[in-house]
Amino acid sequence: SPDPIFIIGNYRSGSTFLHRLLLRDEQFTCLKAWEIYFAPALFHRSLIRSILKVSKLVGSPIQKAVASFDGMMNEIYTMHKTGLYTYEQDSQLFYHTWSSYNIFAVSPFPELARRYIYYDQDVPHLERKKQFGYYKEVLNRHMYLHPDQRYLAKNPDFSPVVETLLETFPNAKFINLVRPPEQMIPSSINLWAHNWRAYGTPEEEFPQIDVIKEHASHWYCYPHQVLADLPPDRYQVVFFENLVGDPEAEVNRIYKQMGLELSDEFQSILNDVTVESRNYTEFGNYSLERMGLDIESLKREFAPELKIYQNNVPKGEKIAVKVKG
Repeated sequence: SPDPIFIIGNYRSGSTFLHRLLLRDEQFTCLKAWEIYFAPALFHRSLIRSILKVSKLVGSPIQKAVASFDGMMNEIYTMHKTGLYTYEQDSQLFYHTWSSYNIFAVSPFPELARRYIYYDQDVPHLERKKQFGYYKEVLNRHMYLHPDQRYLAKNPDFSPVVETLLETFPNAKFINLVRPPEQMIPSSINLWAHNWRAYGTPEEEFPQIDVIKEHASHWYCYPHQVLADLPPDRYQVVFFENLVGDPEAEVNRIYKQMGLELSDEFQSILNDVTVESRNYTEFGNYSLERMGLDIESLKREFAPELKIYQNNVPKGEKIAVKVKG
C-alpha cells in the first residue's frame, strides 16, 4: 500500500468534516474508534468479532450496550457525531502508551501536554522513533486487511509531528487545514472546555486559554515551514472557508493536485454534500467576551503566523474572512 495521507492543522479547522467526507470514497480506509481503543492488533479484532457473533446468538446484549454507550456519548459530546463505529483520529492509539497531546483532554495540566505541543523539538529522537514505530506497525496490520486501499488519517495533534511523520513515512502526503484565528481560537477554546466539563468540573468556564493559544500559534506555522517545499502532489493547504463554502470544488482541486483518482460515485457524493454545506452552522453558543477575547485582537495576534500562507491564497482572496454576528 502507498504511504498514508495525513490531514493536519489546528483543531476546529474542518478536519473531521474533510476526513469523513473523503472516507466516503472507497479508495480510502482508516481506523474506527473500536479498533483504536480495543483492537489495534489483528488478533484483538478477530477475538472481538467472535465474541460479537456469540452475543448475536443470545439476543445481542453487547451490541445493545454499544448502541446505548454511543447514544450516551453523543449526548455528552455534541461537537460532532461520535461512537465506537465512527472513524476517529488515530493519534488516540497513543492513549495506550500515554504519550500524546490527547492526554490534555482528560488531564488538563499544561506541564503534561507542553512537550506534545512541540513534539518534533521536545521529544527525544529515539523516543519519537519508538512511538511512531508502534504507530506504523498498527497501520501496517490494518492495511493487511485493506490491501487495495490507501490509509487516510486525521490528527490535528500531528501538526507538530510532521518531521517525525516524514521520517516514518517518507512518501506520505499532507493536507494542512487553515482557519482564520478569529473563528478557530474561540471554537477551540469551546471544544476543550466542553471536553473538560465532560470529564470533570473545571473551576473556570473556559480554562487554559493561554495553552490553547500557544499550541495554535505553533501549529499554524510549524507544519508549513517543514512541508512547504514538498511538491504539490504531496502537500496542499486548504482554507476552511473554501472547504465549507464549496466542498465539491475544493475536493476536486485537492484530487487534481495530488494525482488522486475521482470516481463518478464519489463525484455524486460531493455534489450532494455541497448542497448540504450551504446550511452549515458553527456548533455552540459561546461568547468571545466571556472568553476575554475580541475578533480584532485575535487577527492582530496571529497575523505573523498567517503571513506564511499568503503565497497559497489565490489572487483576489484573503485569508481572514468576515464572521457573522
